Amino acid sequence: MKKHLSLAAAALLTLGTMTASADTIGGEIAVGGWYHDPSGWIKYPNDIPDDQSKVDADDDLNLDEQTDIYLRAKLEHPIPLLPNIRLGYVHTETDGDGRIDREFTFGDETFTVGTDIHSEAELDSYDATLYYELVDTVVDLDLGLTVRYLDGYVKVSDKSGNISDSSDIDFVVPLLYGNFRWPMPFLEGLSVGAEGNWVTYDGSTLYDVQGDLRYTLAMGLGAEVGYRWQKVKLDDVEDTDADIDIEGVYFGLVWDF
Repeated sequence: MKKHLSLAAAALLTLGTMTASADTIGGEIAVGGWYHDPSGWIKYPNDIPDDQSKVDADDDLNLDEQTDIYLRAKLEHPIPLLPNIRLGYVHTETDGDGRIDREFTFGDETFTVGTDIHSEAELDSYDATLYYELVDTVVDLDLGLTVRYLDGYVKVSDKSGNISDSSDIDFVVPLLYGNFRWPMPFLEGLSVGAEGNWVTYDGSTLYDVQGDLRYTLAMGLGAEVGYRWQKVKLDDVEDTDADIDIEGVYFGLVWDF
């Protein structure tokens, strides 16, 4: 009987603790636009000499600046040992038109000097991150692991519609994750932060870093503005070599709950 009472008391105590700590569950939701400018080069297939197949995003493809959406959601809980969760999505898309002044090969097609071409590039990043909050006093410091699914393509076509080819990117990669935020003491609601993912392996490097200034109003609603820089450097990934930088200013709305 005493054992049963002890178990019941322990259950009630656990329930009471969980109920009392429910208020400590929090997180954030953010949505905004990223004004990005792509630069760099892509080589597809990667077994052709550089001077013939290394295609420049600006000089050859004339890819333009574009504003695209980003989404972010974080959930933090009071349960010890279990990691917190972050989900993210970033869409980048751009295109360009122009007349090429040098011959190059892309895929199975060769584009000759004077050809009018249309280029398209798209890259979607889907993130699932598990992280721990290491510091939560004067500053916030998080560390964890991200699993990122990258899905995109680069397509080059001549405007006559006779030739066209594309390079597809479709793979999953783990990245280290870090996040830092410092509430500024001289103005309530204002904070600066930095967040990033990074990995390097087998000659390939991917990182995605950003820094922002955030101002939070009543009920956790606020706005953020910052700068984001994403690098995709590939070494023989799906027959593709690439060194692409996508960077620019972003701005969005945040709900910190």
